[in-house]
Amino acid sequence: MMRFKIKLGLMTFLAGVSLNTYAQSLVKVQGTVLSESGKTLQAVSIRAVDLQDKKASLQLSDSAGRFVFKNLQEEHHYNLYFTYVGYNDDSITNFVIRKGEVNSILMRLKEDKTALQDVVIVGYGTQTKTNLTGAITQISGKVLEDRPISRLSQGLQGAVANLNITTQYGGGAPNATQSLNIRGYTGLGTSGGPLIVIDGVQGGDIDAINPNDVESITVVKDAASAAVYGSSAPNGVILITTKQGKIGAKSTITYNNNFNIATPIGLPKMLNSVTFANLTNEAFENAGSADWFAPDVIQRMKDYQAGKITTQTEPDPTGTNWLEWGAANANNDWFKIYFKKAQLSQQHNISVSGGTAKTTYFIGAGYNDRNGMYNYGNDYYKRFNLRANISTEITKWMKFNLRTAYSKELYNTPNSYAGRTGGNYMHQIARKHPNIPLYDPNGAYDQISDVPLQLYGGRYNENWDKPTITGEFVFNLAKGWSTTVNYTYDATLNNISNHVKTVYYTNPDGSQSAIGGSTPNGFSRSSKDNTHQVVNAFSTYEKSYGNHHFKLLGGFESELYQNEGQSASVSNLFSDNVPSLSLAYGTTPSVSDNSAELASEGIFGRFNYDFKGKYLLNLVGRYDGTSRFLRGSRWVFNPGISAGWNIYKENFWKNLGISKVVNTLKVRGSYGSLGDQSLGLTPSNTDGWYRFYPSLGTSTPTQSNWLFNDGREAAISTPPLVNTSLTWMTIRSLDFGLDASLLRDRLTATFDWYKRSTNDYVGPPQQLPSVLGTGVPQTNSAAMETKGFELTIAWRDQIGQVNYGIKGMLSNYKGTVTKFPNPEGLLNNWYVGETMGQILGYKTAGYFKDDADVTNSPSQKGIYTKWGAGDIKYVDVNKDGAINYGKGTTSDMGDLVVLGNSTPQYAYSFLGDVSWKGFDASFFIQGIAKRDAYLSSNYFFGIVGNVWQSSPFTTNLDRWTPETPNGYFPKYYMSGENAKNQTPNGYAQSKYLLNAAYMRIKNIQIGYTLPKNLFKQIGVQRLRVYVSVDNLATFTPMDNHSNLDPELSISDAKIYPLQRNYSFGLNLTF
Repeated sequence: MMRFKIKLGLMTFLAGVSLNTYAQSLVKVQGTVLSESGKTLQAVSIRAVDLQDKKASLQLSDSAGRFVFKNLQEEHHYNLYFTYVGYNDDSITNFVIRKGEVNSILMRLKEDKTALQDVVIVGYGTQTKTNLTGAITQISGKVLEDRPISRLSQGLQGAVANLNITTQYGGGAPNATQSLNIRGYTGLGTSGGPLIVIDGVQGGDIDAINPNDVESITVVKDAASAAVYGSSAPNGVILITTKQGKIGAKSTITYNNNFNIATPIGLPKMLNSVTFANLTNEAFENAGSADWFAPDVIQRMKDYQAGKITTQTEPDPTGTNWLEWGAANANNDWFKIYFKKAQLSQQHNISVSGGTAKTTYFIGAGYNDRNGMYNYGNDYYKRFNLRANISTEITKWMKFNLRTAYSKELYNTPNSYAGRTGGNYMHQIARKHPNIPLYDPNGAYDQISDVPLQLYGGRYNENWDKPTITGEFVFNLAKGWSTTVNYTYDATLNNISNHVKTVYYTNPDGSQSAIGGSTPNGFSRSSKDNTHQVVNAFSTYEKSYGNHHFKLLGGFESELYQNEGQSASVSNLFSDNVPSLSLAYGTTPSVSDNSAELASEGIFGRFNYDFKGKYLLNLVGRYDGTSRFLRGSRWVFNPGISAGWNIYKENFWKNLGISKVVNTLKVRGSYGSLGDQSLGLTPSNTDGWYRFYPSLGTSTPTQSNWLFNDGREAAISTPPLVNTSLTWMTIRSLDFGLDASLLRDRLTATFDWYKRSTNDYVGPPQQLPSVLGTGVPQTNSAAMETKGFELTIAWRDQIGQVNYGIKGMLSNYKGTVTKFPNPEGLLNNWYVGETMGQILGYKTAGYFKDDADVTNSPSQKGIYTKWGAGDIKYVDVNKDGAINYGKGTTSDMGDLVVLGNSTPQYAYSFLGDVSWKGFDASFFIQGIAKRDAYLSSNYFFGIVGNVWQSSPFTTNLDRWTPETPNGYFPKYYMSGENAKNQTPNGYAQSKYLLNAAYMRIKNIQIGYTLPKNLFKQIGVQRLRVYVSVDNLATFTPMDNHSNLDPELSISDAKIYPLQRNYSFGLNLTF
């Protein structure tokens, strides 16, 4: 026992001496990492390698650029390696740790001016820009910052050449959506949308993403580059990368807000009631009819406007209602009444990001509250966003990534105009005559004004829930070899309810009547649950052998779409205050449901090769299968090839002596072929997912046309014919491009020319005898092609402390029909050689002066029977003495000619920014250099022959009369005894072909970042305040008679107005 104690004591003593000696040999080394300009660099990786025992230690610099090693061995020699994203790697070799000295290091890293912009996100990986061989453009998420946009797609307009963002029928409504298209037409008169890939997973909803969460956006334009996504990407790809944390970065909290005051732009100006009445009566007289407005009514209008009477209407002496329509005496501009002068909206975003040595995180939340412009019964849209991106290194060879996101969207509007955010709503406003009363003599809203319906008639609600979760493992099993496996589940859950409440108005005698459209009351509810599951597994291997560099990719993907929907509606609710499907006593409820599934799989691979960075080759292929087609037709191979030549890396280029001017120059080309399973249908058209299955039609007894036993019976109709050989459409794309930088890389330019052909497009079948007795299904019988180009030029420089940059973009495309089963060449269908968007019409010679002029001119009875003074005179193009459209074929068009084209051509944009001592400013200008428009609606012509649909505006006063024979518009008619109407004067013609080109200042922003020392004590790293204006001004040669906003794509101009947005806000970082 004594011997054991002696041994234990001796061991303890020796261990203490050893530990003390070891502790004394450890030395602290500290240092600071700065940029060349003296900026502190946070999260720089510093690795110290002991040259004696080969042990390595790792530290990261803090927010002040400082780092400390506390356990380095004295008198040992070390190599220190410094690594930081965006900067060139650097090192200190053979650094000796001295005892008793201050071992301090100052390292200045040089910025790698090409590193950040040269790393481009591509399908299933990244690639340096200098080695790209396809038509791919990447932009920073900063282009989306601090703008009052409710959806990400809005912020992409004009940001990438030939990424075409079109405003849909929603216009400027708070829930409006935009259509996205890359490089123009993809089908017959259609422009299909691109595949959306979010953080490497395809099939996401671009507008469910908070714009504040976006790190970068990559647009893949050519088929060779998109072929790795196969049949999902026949129309190109948009790759969205959301923000991530950084290894070793201190936790950073960022808060941004935006307060926006919106005012409507482009609202037409209505006539005052007296002028409107006189113009309407003139049109009735021209048609041989009695005046619509009686003299006493017009006098009451004058008295009201003069203040002699104060009521807008009075009791109808012939009935129990108030005088309305042609008998009321108000003077209302309904656009000013229905739309607010200004409306406040707001956005708030907050995020937390950072990381440790092995884990990174980004957590963001956003709230968007956008109010609409309705003055009565406010419409609004709200969106809540949550996102969490977490990445952790489980072992040195395995990493786990978790990405989750959730978006909740709410849209609420008066049910009286639910779904009318586009043309119908604006049409209802436009056709309200200015003499229609807003108030009755008792001060209540008049029932015909529709205001009571908007305020009290119930609400229409849309509720969208969009959750997404991705779990991903990344295995780095060997140098240059990486394998990724992930699973994603995302869903779009939509619930819609519509409550119709009965609204009453008070008659002159005190009795009450229900307003039309609000009775019977009712309630409807519908839901759609769309789920999407994706499994990805892919592996990359990268290796260099001398001057040869290879990169291989191989993988597998499987997708499953499942859609379900239900809807039900009831009428005659027991109580307007309790809207419920189960609390109604009306007829049998209307109930329906639907469901659909679609599955696809793909095997893909890619091979990248370059020699000395000069000669570039990219081979890609994907084998895709879909359940949309029958067995035997389900699979398609999607190949692509691209190549490039970095000329500037050749020795002869340097010997020519121009390398100092032209710093880089690359030529490239690509070709690819992609299958398209959409068959020309939109993704939401689930009825078209399985067109090879015959479907049965059903009808209830009240709908049935079949009589049995003296009564109607429920019936099931026989299915139509189906085409079991319907198969893939094929998209082939050829692209040639050039990339260059000049003048010390300050000037950069990119140019691409392309041709895209769509083959086996779905079209009509050959005509069969009518005795067949049923319709004939479509076949793969059509084809078309699109040709275009895009050019981007940018300049970025610094003068003293002023940093500035400007970028301009120009693009154009043209689509042509190359195949279509129309042997007669009928003009009312597609025909070979037809240009997409072309406008056919007549040439205008002027107006007929009198009946003699009608008699002595070429006869126009082929298109209408009655013509007179003030009517349109058309040009006899074919000199046959008659105006007509011939046989309506390409070989006999009569007097029809191609007037123009409605396709937006030569789209351009300019973006610029400048900064100086904390001040910054930027601008964004966007426009179309050439576009034709022809409007035939009441929004343009005002009077269209039907008093109930006519909408005369101030622009329509410029018309033909005997006193004004050169008026802009022709002689006006309202349907009357002579059956004279407005239609023949409104045929498509050269006189009313509008030049819809425009240039719009989309955004101007000015900001100021306050000095850091003002808030350093409270932990604020950055505080920036800014003001911004959207849609500041528009310049257009379009005729001022049009009432059309040239940015909008709607042919009749009836659309929820866009707004000018005045914004202010702050960016705060802790």
